[in-house]
Amino acid sequence: MYLGAGVNARLVTRFGPGVVTWVEALPALVSSLCARWGLEPVRELTGGTSHTLLCTRGTTPVVLKLTPEPELAVQEHDALRAWEPSPRTVRVVEADLPAGVLLLEGLEPGTSAVYDVPGMLGVLRALHIPPPRGFPSLAERVDFLFPLLARRRPGDYSAAHAAAAGLARDRVPQVLLHGDLHPGNVLDAGARGLVAIDPRPCVGDAAADAVDFAFAAPDLATGIEAMSAAVDGDRLAAWCAAFSVFFPGRETDPGVPAGHPTG
Repeated sequence: MYLGAGVNARLVTRFGPGVVTWVEALPALVSSLCARWGLEPVRELTGGTSHTLLCTRGTTPVVLKLTPEPELAVQEHDALRAWEPSPRTVRVVEADLPAGVLLLEGLEPGTSAVYDVPGMLGVLRALHIPPPRGFPSLAERVDFLFPLLARRRPGDYSAAHAAAAGLARDRVPQVLLHGDLHPGNVLDAGARGLVAIDPRPCVGDAAADAVDFAFAAPDLATGIEAMSAAVDGDRLAAWCAAFSVFFPGRETDPGVPAGHPTG
């Protein structure tokens, strides 16, 4: 049931070969959830750490999201609930956390955001609230991302990893972070404005969340300047230098400040 050919390979890359058994059980799990929550699947959506389906519930669009690692669903659920007073994050409709399942509101038109500086600044400001307990640190997130990059694109990223790890451990104000705030995870919700989806929440320096937005600008210096209206510009420049290895071809961008390792 709406299980694309690439799902197995994508999830094996992320979770390892043990995920195959979970993927084989997906059709039955999806069928049971559709019956339980009154859903009609429409089509499969892209997803990095999950199997995601656009569905309807009556006439209302919703998104069914299933992950083989239930703790990812728990952290996403808890972060979305913490942000829930804000219209800048997607809302939880239903959840079965032991099964790693979230049912989220569908956003219309739901297309990826264009480079919209006021909208991006609004998202950043809404996300960065005092951190509730129970979320991993930004340092843990950094230590997860660099080995993942090395598996997907082999290379020596030790200097960049060390720079990012140092930034993550600096004594700066700590806020709840989205943790994966790239333009593909910020959707156009029409009159409501831009809405963030698919967080990998952690706690740390607000400037780290603005890196992808800065790189989305026509040039990095412009992006850093624009995002500095919501986060510390000097720290954002340092984060962009450390994370430039995640943006092939941008390691020597004029906006990457001299003296910061770029891998």
